[in-house]
Amino acid sequence: MATDLLSRLRRLAPTAPPERPVVPPIVRRARARRRRRLTATVTLLVVVPVATAVSTYAHDVDRGVHVLGVDLGGHSRADAVRLLRDSLRERVAAPVAVRVGGTAATVDPAGVGLVLDVAATVERAVRATPGPFAWLHGGISVEPVVRADAARVYEALMTHLGAQGDAPVLPAVRFDRQRPVAVYPVSGRGIDRHRVGAILEAGWLRRGTVDFPVVDLVPRSTKADVDRLVAELATPAVAAPLVVVTPRGDVTVPATAIAAALKLESDADGLIQPSLDTAALRKAVPAFAKVELAPTDATFTVQDGRPVVKPQVDGEQADLAGATPAILAALRTSATPRRVEVGIAAKPAAVSAAQLGALGIREQVSTFTTKFVAGQPRVVNIRTMAEALRGAVVLPGQTFSLNGHVGQRTHAKGYVDAPGIEDGKIKNSPGGGVSQVATTLFNAVFYAGLQDVEHRPHTYYFDRYPAVIEATVVYPSLDLRFRNDAPTGILIDTATTDTSVTVTIYGTKRWDVTAEYGPRTKVVQPPTTYLREPDCNPTDGLPGFTQEAFRVFKQDGKEIRRERFTWRYDPEPHFICGQPPTAPTP
Repeated sequence: MATDLLSRLRRLAPTAPPERPVVPPIVRRARARRRRRLTATVTLLVVVPVATAVSTYAHDVDRGVHVLGVDLGGHSRADAVRLLRDSLRERVAAPVAVRVGGTAATVDPAGVGLVLDVAATVERAVRATPGPFAWLHGGISVEPVVRADAARVYEALMTHLGAQGDAPVLPAVRFDRQRPVAVYPVSGRGIDRHRVGAILEAGWLRRGTVDFPVVDLVPRSTKADVDRLVAELATPAVAAPLVVVTPRGDVTVPATAIAAALKLESDADGLIQPSLDTAALRKAVPAFAKVELAPTDATFTVQDGRPVVKPQVDGEQADLAGATPAILAALRTSATPRRVEVGIAAKPAAVSAAQLGALGIREQVSTFTTKFVAGQPRVVNIRTMAEALRGAVVLPGQTFSLNGHVGQRTHAKGYVDAPGIEDGKIKNSPGGGVSQVATTLFNAVFYAGLQDVEHRPHTYYFDRYPAVIEATVVYPSLDLRFRNDAPTGILIDTATTDTSVTVTIYGTKRWDVTAEYGPRTKVVQPPTTYLREPDCNPTDGLPGFTQEAFRVFKQDGKEIRRERFTWRYDPEPHFICGQPPTAPTP
């Protein structure tokens, strides 16, 4: 019992703390150095990379990103766009040094549609992600986004090909009347049109000279292909007629029309793809008109002095384009009769009422009338040209040519011989007198405030026209042209009587236009000239003079601007047909 009690007392007694070992000073210093190295290592491996990453990726374009030597790192998108554009402005505008085979030349970037897409290039730079330390090793280079018009590049390079090139003979099968004639391919030398765009895009701004090799150009269709087309398509195609079966009746296409419409020409790569020229087929077979309905375009009419749109009428036609594969298949057969079923397809009018309605042609803008003596041959020509001019529509920004619209004045069009000025004399010619229509049109254009592009007054003054504000035309050398500089379209309407012609322009009125004249100066009296010519036209003669006129533009009664017109009229000689009088003998 005494022993157990002693044991419990010992366990309850306080325990003395253990003795700490004594660490020598040299050991303590070594441990401190290890703690400092550990702290530095953690800082280098964790803190520095995090700080570097924050610095590197803090902007739209990461640090270390370059484009064509321009450092875009650390910039926003907008700043990077400005920096890149400004830095490369001169380089992108400079001529591009190229070598076509062995020929050195230059290419104008603008002329071939070669551009640096700065915005797209910066977006590519934004997506680039260099490593945190890439900038320490010079960063990364991002390829620019470059675009070129391959067709224009090819055209520009071909001017420098010269004797290095030898154009290939492209294969084809043509028809001499109804006899197939084979054109066999011959390889050539030149530039690969499919690669020039990519070559220029890849080399521009990176290399001093962009090289374009001269290579063999081998047509894709071979001699065997041509022979096969002659035997399997061209020869049987013209061996018999073809019957086109439509819901509105049958149309027989003779072999001559097949030869005119069947096209066995190769593309630019020398590959022949058989096709059908449907326009040529319709032209060669007038019978198609019996099963088709031609469309009628929407037009303007004038009712009670206002332009009104007459709606279009859509047409219908045999769907030759849709049936082309079936037609080509039928032409390969020798069975007779050869028949192909062709459906009817809609043929929309080229001009719709909606299109005309959107032009803003809603009111009279100007009108002008000139007078003439009834019953003269020139009256026929005035009416013929006025009818050809009636209904012309000039779109916003479009330049109208009177000669281009009316065409040459010929007997076949209804023009007759009438007096007109030719080499300073009054001569008879088809269309003589049509300058009266030109003058009337010019005055209508003048008072509509439209832009004068080309006009020329007569050599001699005629009192049936306003001085200076008049025009003459000669096909094709002397034209009347004006530009519709209004934001809306215009309609030209004409009307004739036995003694007058009127031109009225409809659109949206912008100006109130008036004319102001200066005095006639430098007046010269006419000389007298005797003519011994079979088609002599006598004249009374008119003085020559110089005069100026002003076109005054007004809005709400206030003058906005004015234009000056001036002209010098030659004196019209007093032409006498016949022998000059003999001087009396002294």
